[in-house]
Amino acid sequence: MGTAAEGARGLAGRGLLRPGGWLALSDQSGPVQLPPEAGAQGLAQGLTQGLTQGALICELALPLPEPGVVLDLRRENLAFSVFYDQGAGVRVIFRAGPALLRASLPGPLPAAARVARLTFAWSAVRGDWSLRHECPGQPGALEITGPQPEGRALALSQADLDAMCRAGAGSLRHPGLLWFGVTAGDALPAHAPWLGQRTAIATPTGFRPAGVLAPGDMVMTAEGRAVALASVRRLELPSRGHHAPVLLRAPYFSPRRDVLVSADQPVLLRGGEVEYLFDTEEVLVAARHIADGRAALFDARRPVSHTVSLDIGAPDLIAGDGIAFLSARHDGAPVSPPRQMLHSYEAVPLLLLLGRAGGGQLR
Repeated sequence: MGTAAEGARGLAGRGLLRPGGWLALSDQSGPVQLPPEAGAQGLAQGLTQGLTQGALICELALPLPEPGVVLDLRRENLAFSVFYDQGAGVRVIFRAGPALLRASLPGPLPAAARVARLTFAWSAVRGDWSLRHECPGQPGALEITGPQPEGRALALSQADLDAMCRAGAGSLRHPGLLWFGVTAGDALPAHAPWLGQRTAIATPTGFRPAGVLAPGDMVMTAEGRAVALASVRRLELPSRGHHAPVLLRAPYFSPRRDVLVSADQPVLLRGGEVEYLFDTEEVLVAARHIADGRAALFDARRPVSHTVSLDIGAPDLIAGDGIAFLSARHDGAPVSPPRQMLHSYEAVPLLLLLGRAGGGQLR
């Protein structure tokens, strides 16, 4: 499966909105386009056979008020349905032409979590399927595997995936379904730090929206140096459930405007409270760890977010309007932060000192 995932990442690097292994995403802005490379494992040539190896990943808001069908697609020669019930478990029905698969993960399922993630993976190459239930941020998972129908290859075509991603185009969704996506691999693509496209970025000629920047453009670092952007990725990513971004409210972080960032985007904090607690003038912290429900809060108002990831080579702090962000690294090299990076437990006393620890949940 690694070959297909690498192919999808390569397409994302060339500007397509399918980053990090995502081939399709619920409520994406454009039509689904499967990569055309015939050599990519699991991606068949043409639209008839389609994706014979992949995974559908979705997240549900718990508890579901009415357990039942959470996702359903009916087309000619195709039926794909996902059922969820806390007591009975999870069931997937996948019929493609004469091939029929019934996958069942018996309950009872964990009920204490706020979000459940389901992953259904299938592979004509291996001739098997797997169905997994987990609660992001909590230990333990339930998983079951089984064989595909003998001699029959299950596949989702490009047209099938496009219909699935557009509510009303032959597909139905449960109100508790937060988002879903399809990947060529069998696991959730890794999180990628990002900025909202409207985020103001300091350049030698003034502030510019992050969404208009291109490779080669100059941006300013937090220390006042002008550096060129080595790579810019515009990504369309899920923004509900465990992927909800963080809205950094003005004037707590940026004096004139709210700033939307991914939950794992490191931002720079400075001030007397930082120096008192950590004996250093500046620290970095992932946005999720300072989401207090007031100055910074999780924002799940939209199913997908149009995002920007900025790479300036060696990791450094890119200056915004009164705020600074750690740059991304698109070549896969390890990132060595230029400032101390706080853990979640280290952010708690900082928020307590600021008087903002009671408004939300730290993650």
